[in-house]
Amino acid sequence: MTEGSIKKGTIAPDFNFIDIENRTFSLYNFKEKVILIEFFSTKCFACDYVIPDINRLHEKFKRDSVRVIGILFSDEIESTNKLKEFMQSRQITYPIYVTDVKYKKTFGLYGFPNFLILNEKKEVVQMFRGITKDIFGLLNREIENLLTGNR
Repeated sequence: MTEGSIKKGTIAPDFNFIDIENRTFSLYNFKEKVILIEFFSTKCFACDYVIPDINRLHEKFKRDSVRVIGILFSDEIESTNKLKEFMQSRQITYPIYVTDVKYKKTFGLYGFPNFLILNEKKEVVQMFRGITKDIFGLLNREIENLLTGNR
């Protein structure tokens, strides 16, 4: 996969990231039917704006084989302690991971937030860049369609 070539219908590249306990994970470790990834920045007002919506999606779907995760890049957070502080200060209930800054280019991320919805094969089913008035509704519909087989 060339840099920035990820788009609907492609298989998302596997990549590693760490959690607040400093454990390493890989995208391909996740076995859920649907994965919602929010790529965001700690310096992004729009990213703060959508946190309550992403929290709601996480709470709504956490028992339905849906994994909701946030991804920050290593140039933004100095340590897992800073990540914990950030999550607490924003009241984030879904897991946040940190990955290498090189993946900004891999995923073609030049602004934030960005959302990817993957199916169980890790195929990119939907992508949203930036936010819209009803990002919750858009993401919710896409996830429900995947869960009910309407996609």
